[in-house]
Amino acid sequence: MSKRFLAAAASAAGLMLSPEALAFAQVAASPPVIDDIIIVSDPPTNRDAFGPGEEIRVDVVFSEPVTVTGNPLLDLRIGDQTRRADLYDVDDTTLSFRYFVKAADRDDDGIGVPADAVQAAGGSIRDAAGNDADLTHEAVPDDARFKVDGRPDAAPTITNLGLGRNAAEETVVRGSPLLVFVRFSERIEVTGMPQISIQVGTQTRQAELHRRGGATELQFQYLVQVSDVDADGVGIPADALTLNGGSITDADGNDADLTHNAVPDISVIKVNGAVGSAPFVTRVGFVREPAASETYVAGETIFTRVGFSRPVRVTGAPQFTVQVGTQARRADHLPALRAAELLPPGNRFHEPGDGTIVYFQYVVQPSDVDDDGISAPASALTLNGGSIRAVGDNTDARLGHVAVADDPARKVDGRRGDDQAPTVTSAYVLDLPIQGVFGGGDTITAVLSLSEGVTLTGAPRFGLRIGGRTRFATFRERWGSTSLLFDYAVEESDRDDDGLSIAADAVDLNGATIRDNAGNDANLDLGYRAFDDDPRYRVDGRLTAVPALPLGG
Repeated sequence: MSKRFLAAAASAAGLMLSPEALAFAQVAASPPVIDDIIIVSDPPTNRDAFGPGEEIRVDVVFSEPVTVTGNPLLDLRIGDQTRRADLYDVDDTTLSFRYFVKAADRDDDGIGVPADAVQAAGGSIRDAAGNDADLTHEAVPDDARFKVDGRPDAAPTITNLGLGRNAAEETVVRGSPLLVFVRFSERIEVTGMPQISIQVGTQTRQAELHRRGGATELQFQYLVQVSDVDADGVGIPADALTLNGGSITDADGNDADLTHNAVPDISVIKVNGAVGSAPFVTRVGFVREPAASETYVAGETIFTRVGFSRPVRVTGAPQFTVQVGTQARRADHLPALRAAELLPPGNRFHEPGDGTIVYFQYVVQPSDVDDDGISAPASALTLNGGSIRAVGDNTDARLGHVAVADDPARKVDGRRGDDQAPTVTSAYVLDLPIQGVFGGGDTITAVLSLSEGVTLTGAPRFGLRIGGRTRFATFRERWGSTSLLFDYAVEESDRDDDGLSIAADAVDLNGATIRDNAGNDANLDLGYRAFDDDPRYRVDGRLTAVPALPLGG
């Protein structure tokens, strides 16, 4: 629609349109178009091709912000096959798609994207004015940087090995952790508690598995003891990683190759266990976003987390100052077990069992207003008659820290009540099968996470697409205030060689209710969080677990 046409139409009606109105009308009449399509993930550093089970991520960038309903798809050209990538994230102008490489995938020339590959697939992609996006685009040619080889014949190998420390000082003292990072050539699955040896002076110490650092990385930790001394720096012997009764495999069950070269002594990581260290604050931040519209309303809880350099124990009632507008509000200490119940699982700051994280909570009052977003002053921690001390030697923690700036994604308006319905933030299968396949009798646990705390009555169900059939996982329990767990026991007749999938309408209330504290019924449409066949979750009910033999003696 041209400005000349708008001006003529307005003149015929006896109206005058300002230049701003003409510009707005012109923009409102123009649908979003695809500006760019970018392959954003790279093959592992030691290989020139994506391997089996590895993730290929592609971003589609539009000319203006868009909203999405349903589950749009993106066609990829892999060799002579067209594969469909699922939408997994929407961020302003960008739609992010992902595809997991299957065993049959092979592309020696590199991935390409055919013309007009974006499909609404029964959903919609629109701008704020309601215009459907123009999904036409030119083909993206094959790119040799993104080759694919899905043949499941290569074992994961160690590509990187390193040492680290939490403390700022070069010398790591008693009670502080030594950290070891091990990175593999592809996505790995781990059972049990593997260990890795480190050389501390003349002693060989075992660092235990601490957490996963993504799909390809393991992180190990060793807490320095009083007898540990190393003036030259800590090192790692060759072939130091041991399974310790566990396993490290890829998605196809190939055992990882654990051989590696030694890491020589690192002079900037010395050890002196004769000296104790006071725990100090390493990070401060807010956890869990507002339920809707980047604004906390009356009755919502603001959670704060404070990380320390080593595990601590809290007694009494310490508090943390949160700046809400012009008011300094006191957030009360939240015990770790209670934090585990209230905070969303999967949050990267959600480590209540670690001992290094201390949580605080503040409930928004009707008089609270902050248009710029909440913040925290420097040294906001106060003991309030309590204590925060190191586990083991009771050394008082150092509580100083830098200020936290205003967070515009965490505004506050206590004058508003909760009129927003809870929505689905994620839906996923909790654990990967041990050998890449769920067998007969195995339990598949699905997690449904919502945008705010909910109450539940009845027994809702969660649909899993296994082969050509829908199997319903039954409600088991709440996981925190925002997540629900559903279990399904694999039957002998279940079979899905491409991996199970989750549909957008997977949640079946089955006569139940899921509501927030204000009584708003949850919107249970999974939208783009649904996914098609995922090869990480293959199913074969003919496989049954071998019963463990009883221990003797």
